[in-house]
Amino acid sequence: MKADIESRFVGNLDRVKRLVETYESAASGSGRRPVDTSDTLRAAVVFSHATLEDLLRSLLAWKLPAAAPAHLKDIPLKGKKPRSSFTLDDLAPFRGSTIDDLISESVEAYLERSNFNDPGEVDDVLDRIGLKKALFDPYRDKLGPMMKRRHWIVHRADRNTAYGRGHHAARTLQQTTVEAWADALRRFGTDVFAKL
Repeated sequence: MKADIESRFVGNLDRVKRLVETYESAASGSGRRPVDTSDTLRAAVVFSHATLEDLLRSLLAWKLPAAAPAHLKDIPLKGKKPRSSFTLDDLAPFRGSTIDDLISESVEAYLERSNFNDPGEVDDVLDRIGLKKALFDPYRDKLGPMMKRRHWIVHRADRNTAYGRGHHAARTLQQTTVEAWADALRRFGTDVFAKL
């Protein structure tokens, strides 16, 4: 499982790198690039965040089914809402399944609706899979802003709130910034895999 997760993580980071390379080949001349050209960098930010989420979600899918009961308390039975009770009729569709199967299926269903939008949620994932939260500390100053910017891109189309002459419709985004975020993500993933 670890090898599959790591392989997908590396492959996703390669995809981010190719998006940045696409931007670099399209960007020419000096000065600020047009918004449509820098949209490739915005796509790289969104994909970087998706890579982080896929990593976290995959680690949880692997580790949570065998985690301590305290780490499972907020995960509902598959098909039920969080913190809802269930009766035997809710369990009847799972006849023939083991408890381990039911826990794994419930974790998978829960993770289908999960997202990770701030550094505190990354800390929580690390804790739930048995790693120290401090593992994220060296990357917090890079990945926190990356997560925040991804949110602005996805939910506000990276709209620039400054209006008037000389202001573009979207906020500025530097290639070096996106590359620094991708590098921090790569190093964080490498550290996580080393501890598993």
